[in-house]
Amino acid sequence: MKRRALVWSSIGVACVAGFACAQLFLRSAIFRDELAEFFDRGRLLALVDESAIYQVDLSRQLAESTYLAGIEEGERADAEREAALTGLLVSIAAQSRASHERVSRDELRRQMNSLRFQFGDERTWDAALNRSGLFPGSLAAILQNNLKAREWLEKRIGSDLLATEDECRQFYNSHLEQFFLPERRNVSHLFLAAPPETAPKVVDAKKAAIEALSVRLAAGEDFATLVAQNSEDDATKLRGGELGYFSAKRMPPDFVEAATNLRPGEISKPVRTRLGFHILKLIDLQPPREETFDEVRGDVSIELANQKRVIALEELSVDLRRDAHLRPL
Repeated sequence: MKRRALVWSSIGVACVAGFACAQLFLRSAIFRDELAEFFDRGRLLALVDESAIYQVDLSRQLAESTYLAGIEEGERADAEREAALTGLLVSIAAQSRASHERVSRDELRRQMNSLRFQFGDERTWDAALNRSGLFPGSLAAILQNNLKAREWLEKRIGSDLLATEDECRQFYNSHLEQFFLPERRNVSHLFLAAPPETAPKVVDAKKAAIEALSVRLAAGEDFATLVAQNSEDDATKLRGGELGYFSAKRMPPDFVEAATNLRPGEISKPVRTRLGFHILKLIDLQPPREETFDEVRGDVSIELANQKRVIALEELSVDLRRDAHLRPL
């Protein structure tokens, strides 16, 4: 009790003494602990410049990542807690150092609109804000801080990310297996849906319908016309049922087997997969081949830039974390 009285008495003296003295108390771990207890934020874990991280902040960070990963809180190891705290430290440190960065109103408005459009109507958007305890103004402030931090980070790591021609060629030559294209086929299909939950009577009706359509195609009717009139694949029916080029890994085995037996321009008999009934038409066949360096130069450059970015961020994170006053978890 004496310790607490002394702390709160000191707070009063700081208020009278002015802002400079108050800043010293803001950096004090003892003061922060007492303040956290007063506002029920849990134990102080770290100080980053004038910002503090409390147990409630770490718990929220873990809860969010637990939700995303589908893992129960009790299953998390100490290493995961340490990683979550490090993420908070780096984020706050970056935002603190980015306070003088400038963010245009247009960019802030674009980010706000991007978030807003994800929630559809205005009622859903307002409900999401209320659940988070936010107002449009406070959300804008958070976004602005994040954009400033991103700008600050880019200035420190963005200049050395571009890969040279030699680096790109070296990566290409040492990862040729990544640039091998398997056989690919471009197929159109006429589709009648019959997934596993479909009632048997409906399945029988779809089977009879696809067989009737197969007879009409054999008699010479136009494939694209019958697709437009009958196919239940709304994404492809207006372009003749064309699925685009695909490899064997992307389609059900029964579908791939039927497509493999076709020659360009040939139409299959009805095929049953777990999704329903198909009639296939092979448009084109591309044999397996290795992509050339010129074809993948842009992708290789992006990959190397991403690798450099990860390393640069890790190094910067170490520096930012070093400046924090960390207390044992």
